[in-house]
Amino acid sequence: MNCMPRGIITFMEDKNMAINFGSAGEYNVFVFGNLSLSNTDAEGRVAVGGNATLSNYGVGASILPLPSSGSDASLVVNGDLDVSAGSNACGNTIVSPSSTVINYTMSNPNGSLLTATPIDFAEAERYLKCASIFWSGLVPNGTGTVVFGQLNLTGIDETLNIFRFDSTNIYGTGLALNQLNGINIIAPADSTILITVDGPNILYGSYQIFRNGIAASRTDAHKILWNHPDALTWSNSTTAIYGSVLAPFAAATTTFSQINGNIIFESFTGNAESHNELFTGELPEPTVCLLADATPTSSTTSTTSTTTTTTTTSTTTATTSTTTTTTAAINPRIQAVSDLFESIALQQAALSHILNAEGEKLQKVLSFDDIAPLTILLTNKSVESMVNAIANLETILKSKLDLFSDCICGDGN
Repeated sequence: MNCMPRGIITFMEDKNMAINFGSAGEYNVFVFGNLSLSNTDAEGRVAVGGNATLSNYGVGASILPLPSSGSDASLVVNGDLDVSAGSNACGNTIVSPSSTVINYTMSNPNGSLLTATPIDFAEAERYLKCASIFWSGLVPNGTGTVVFGQLNLTGIDETLNIFRFDSTNIYGTGLALNQLNGINIIAPADSTILITVDGPNILYGSYQIFRNGIAASRTDAHKILWNHPDALTWSNSTTAIYGSVLAPFAAATTTFSQINGNIIFESFTGNAESHNELFTGELPEPTVCLLADATPTSSTTSTTSTTTTTTTTSTTTATTSTTTTTTAAINPRIQAVSDLFESIALQQAALSHILNAEGEKLQKVLSFDDIAPLTILLTNKSVESMVNAIANLETILKSKLDLFSDCICGDGN
C-alpha cells in the first residue's frame, strides 16, 4: 500500500495474497468502478475505485484480531460517498481528497472518516485485468463431465488443478452455467483450484457447490478461484459461491446470495453477503503483467598493448583502451505487449469472420426472387445475433486495446 500517512493503516501481510491479487489481496470486496449495496455486509475490507452508495451496510466485522484503533483502512472510496446507517467495525473510512461526501451516517467504533489515497486504483485495475487474461491462458490439467445435471471437475495434481469451460456450453454438453443442479470439485484437499469460465455474460443458477463430494466449506474457499477473463456481466441470485471471484471487466449484480472469498469486479450492485475468506492459493506469478523498468548493466573490457624501444635506455609505454557495452535487462512489459497484440489480432480476425460469414448469408437471401415471410424473420434474427456478437466482441476488444495502450505507455516509455 502506498501514499498513506504513517499510523493510519496496518496490514498483516500475506505473501500469496500479494503475489496473486496485488493491492486487492487484503480486500474482501474490490471494485474499480461504482459499488451500490444495501441490507447486507462485507465481513472484510472494502475498496471502491468509483462512487460508493451503501445503505444499512456493514464492513469488517470478521477482521480478527481487531486492529488498533484508527490504524486500518477498512473502507476506501476513491469517488463520492453516500452511506446511510450500517457500521465500519474494523477501522477507518477513507475517501480521496477529490471525493464528495454526500451523506455519511455509518458508525466507526474503531476508527473515523479520513481523507487520503492509500490505493492506486488505476494500477490495480491494469494489473488485475492483465492477470485474469494471463491465468486464463494456463493449460488445463483437469477434466470436466456433466452427469445428471451436475458438473464434476476432476483433478489429480497435488499443487494446482486448472479447469476451463464455456459458460453456455459446458464441456460440449450444451448446458449453461445456470442450468446445472450442482458443481462438485474433486481434487486433492490442499491443492489450488483455478476455474476459468469463458463467456461475456455469466449467470449462475440455484445449486450447491461441493468439494470432494461434501458441501464446500468456507475453509475450502481459500484455495478456489473462479476466473472470468471476458465477462462483461456477472449475475448470481441464490447460489453460495465458494472461492474468490475475479471478473475484472464485469458489471456484477446479485440478490440475497453469498460469495466466500476475494470479490473483484468492474462494478458491483445488489445485496450479496461477502464472506472474508481471502484467497491463499498459489498461482503462477503473472510476470508479464508486472511493471518494471529496464535496469542497464555495464560490462567493461580492457586491453593493454605494450611497445618497447631499445636505445641506450629501455623505455616501455603502455596504452589502455576501454570498450563499454551496456545491456538492458529484459523488461517483462515486452512479453505482455506481444501477448496482448496476438490476442487483439485474434479478436479482430473473429470480428472479420463474423461479418464475412453473415454477409454471405444475407447476399444469398436477398438474391431470391420470392422471399417467404419466415425466411425474412430468420434473416432478421440472424442479423440481430450478429450485431449482438459483434457488440460483445468489440467491447472486449476495446478493453484489450486499452490494456495494450497501458502496457506500452503506462510508465512513459
